[in-house]
Amino acid sequence: VAYLSHSKYGIGKEININNNSTYLTGYSATEEADQSDFPGVDGTGEEKIPLTVTYDTSRGLLASTTGNITGVYDMSGSAWEYMASYVDQYGEQNSKGVKSGFSAEDLTKYAIYLDKYSSNSTYVSYNNRILGDATGEMGPFYYYYDKDKAKRVHNTWYADNSDFVDSAYPWFARGGRYYAGVLAGQFYFNRVTGGADGNVSARLVLAVG
Repeated sequence: VAYLSHSKYGIGKEININNNSTYLTGYSATEEADQSDFPGVDGTGEEKIPLTVTYDTSRGLLASTTGNITGVYDMSGSAWEYMASYVDQYGEQNSKGVKSGFSAEDLTKYAIYLDKYSSNSTYVSYNNRILGDATGEMGPFYYYYDKDKAKRVHNTWYADNSDFVDSAYPWFARGGRYYAGVLAGQFYFNRVTGGADGNVSARLVLAVG
């Protein structure tokens, strides 16, 4: 979906962030809501001057992968999305003991649906990518200071934040969060513990051939 959004079949540019701080789906940041920094400007849609608007407005359509109402929303911002991908040996729990809820039997049973990355991965191990996973292909990568004076890794596809998985944070999450501002985007990827988190969601995908 991320690749298609970037192509002639999609919006062909970075998708607007869903900056709705109550995690309502299908929202988009307005021009008044500055997203050039971290954190970005978020809102609930109830402000006198709206900072976030619904999917069916001219600005809201820019948060769709196709730039129209038929596209996929919430690919940037809203809640992080857990991916079915993890570091080998750390699918059950990370190196700090945080459990994912998966057992060894689960990981074996559902292996066909999971991407498994090398156990020697670090946050910059982009060469450990799996072809087509929209991680290593996003390079070259740059490590630089954002406006908030924090130094982070960014890819060259819209300069979204790009941290690879490791033993402490062995599961991938994508998209960013509602307040992620300049870091968020359809090509944002980061590492998370694998544990339960009220800020992380998942997305059910049905592929039709």
